[in-house]
Amino acid sequence: MTRWQRLYYLGMVLALILAITGELIWLPDPLRFGIRIYWIDAIDLLIYVLALIPIIWMAGALWHMFSQGNAWGRVRSVAVIIASLVSVIILLTIPKEIEISVSTFLITWLLVFIDLFFHERMRRKIPVQSITLFISTLLLMLVMFWPTNSMVTYPGLTLNMNRYAQANEGKAHGDISGVLVFERPAFPIDWLYAKLFAKYTFEPKNLGMSLGEYNQEVRTMKADANAAGSAIAFQKVGKGKGITSHGVRITAILKDSPGTGILQLSDVIKEVNDYSVTTVQELTARMKLTKPGDQVKVLVLRGGQQVSLSVKTRVNPDDPSRAAFGIQVANEMQYDIPEPVKYHNYLLHEGGPSHGAVLALTLIDQLTPCGVTYGNRIAGTGTMEPDGSIGPVGGLEQKAYSVSRTDADVFFVPSLNESEARRGAPELLIVPVHTIDDMLNWLRSNPKQKGQPTCT
Repeated sequence: MTRWQRLYYLGMVLALILAITGELIWLPDPLRFGIRIYWIDAIDLLIYVLALIPIIWMAGALWHMFSQGNAWGRVRSVAVIIASLVSVIILLTIPKEIEISVSTFLITWLLVFIDLFFHERMRRKIPVQSITLFISTLLLMLVMFWPTNSMVTYPGLTLNMNRYAQANEGKAHGDISGVLVFERPAFPIDWLYAKLFAKYTFEPKNLGMSLGEYNQEVRTMKADANAAGSAIAFQKVGKGKGITSHGVRITAILKDSPGTGILQLSDVIKEVNDYSVTTVQELTARMKLTKPGDQVKVLVLRGGQQVSLSVKTRVNPDDPSRAAFGIQVANEMQYDIPEPVKYHNYLLHEGGPSHGAVLALTLIDQLTPCGVTYGNRIAGTGTMEPDGSIGPVGGLEQKAYSVSRTDADVFFVPSLNESEARRGAPELLIVPVHTIDDMLNWLRSNPKQKGQPTCT
């Protein structure tokens, strides 16, 4: 075996190791590096390790190109070099564009196999070694990454909320952690992981949209949660008006939607059959008065212009007696955030709304001169609603389990999720809350003996 072939194989082995590592990335948490660095912070460096794979392939291709006089061989080597370089650039510049990153990586991987295949054909008529390696690798990739019709939820990572968000005029006082869990289309190997590790749950479910659309939706939810948590925090410390709703924004259009080609992503529904709609709840109430199959007059705000549309409805899959457009929606909120808040963009924090409540608590702590934690090490989860209430979230069993592995003194959870959280961590101090005020009142009533807040 030549040196350039060894480099090709080394890249493949490293890719396999990193694939397994990525799917089990949660296991080392709550590994801490000093007082402010969490395991999730260290994972941000993983992108540089991923980029090492195409760099190794590129090095192998360069070696191959300069060690032979065969023109066709040089063409193959140049192709691998170009694809590897593109993969490195994409990984280092737009790592969260998953579909693009995966596509360029797979193209590079395929070109590497083509180079190995034709090189072996120079020595034997049927390149058995290359074909066997290709088929074995392909089967392994299918087992590890072929999406099924189920969703899997499994434990995740804790993150330092004071590192995640920093108010411009604020100062970190307390120890506050958020918690993320992984929820994605299940791969065949996940059933093996479920036998080996705790808290893997599966649900028969189809995304109803492409992976790219799904990623965009959760990113939008993340941005909304950031804005909601910030607005409520400033309102609680006497700055700003909080959150107000001014319509219903379309966040996703499902594949079987009768509104396909009529409604568009980011349209803001303002009226349904001439009735004003300002919140999702109002839209739901209007749809209860509509029969499946009816044509509905919809007024939307699109690109700053009001557009009147006629949209047919279909049966609501959750209630056959009700009508639905086949869309996913969110309140079109206006957030009053009087001062800047900086956010750290974690590689593995793709999106979702569940950090909104603990974000609000974190910013209140930063904006309050003496802080609000009273020496408690806090973890929390829950959506942040416009009225200051805390809404339910998914994956509470896994989140509670993840928090139970840390040194948190208390885990605040939405009241509606209390039973799930207790199933995940029976020994953890779990406090169900309805509002941000419930969190603040509990902390005030339960100070730690060592760690009373002091003004500095």
